[in-house]
Amino acid sequence: MKRLLLLRHGKSDWNNPDQPDNERPLNDRGQRAAALMGAYLRQRGLTPDLILSSPAVRTRETAQRVLTALHADVPLEFRAELYLADPKTIADVVRAAPDEVATLLLIGHNPGMQIAALKLSAGDPAGRRDEIGDRFPTAALAVIEFDTKSWAKAKAGDLVAFDSPKALV
Repeated sequence: MKRLLLLRHGKSDWNNPDQPDNERPLNDRGQRAAALMGAYLRQRGLTPDLILSSPAVRTRETAQRVLTALHADVPLEFRAELYLADPKTIADVVRAAPDEVATLLLIGHNPGMQIAALKLSAGDPAGRRDEIGDRFPTAALAVIEFDTKSWAKAKAGDLVAFDSPKALV
């Protein structure tokens, strides 16, 4: 079995409207939400074996806060192709993951994360798929499990969880 964690970055800071998009940091709410989602992963036993993240400042900061809350030494790679990635690119990154990775965490942006979560999940044992179709808020997390030993064969898994910081508080 392979487990995919799709995490949208925390809420970003718009105080400087002239700042380039990829340089926007998290705001205070986004920082708290990222830490909360990291603690959620730790409490649910969802520690990833590898984290792949967009290189944007807000995703980097989300990744660092998640790692701090996880209290785990997890490899973290920043991938340029994940910056504002479309769902196909996200799926390609997932399917290229090393097979020794059982749980993979991707940190990225909408609308790509939302659409990828829908396209990569066919089953809905959690009964939350419709919620993803409606909205994938900042720092939301979709957990998809694939009945395969190879990421290359991860086509349509089961959505086993979908949560956001607001739902956890």
